[in-house]
Amino acid sequence: MAGKDMADAGTVTAEFAVVLPAVMVVSLLLFSSARAVIVNMNCQEAARAAAREMVVAGESGDADPAGVVARIAGSGATVSTATGGGQVTVITRCPLMPGPFGVLPVALEGRAVGVLHE
Repeated sequence: MAGKDMADAGTVTAEFAVVLPAVMVVSLLLFSSARAVIVNMNCQEAARAAAREMVVAGESGDADPAGVVARIAGSGATVSTATGGGQVTVITRCPLMPGPFGVLPVALEGRAVGVLHE
């Protein structure tokens, strides 16, 4: 019986060496996906807050949508606005560090529409 145990001595090490890279890849994908979800939520929130600020400021022109977006989504985020038809549309683009194997987008987009008061 002791001879059989000695023959299986390296089996666990070999199995661990095979499974470890797969566990690392799955963990990396999981963390990258979680990061993408967080950036997406922040980007959408930044668009919503910028649209709200533009609606509240109205025609006075005191709104600073770029400042709002930078504060919420970070300095790398960009914003574009359009006004027409009694509405304001805000589109934000937030950079996302490319994930492993290129499965995640490089930038995410958030959109919000606000109705202007007349």
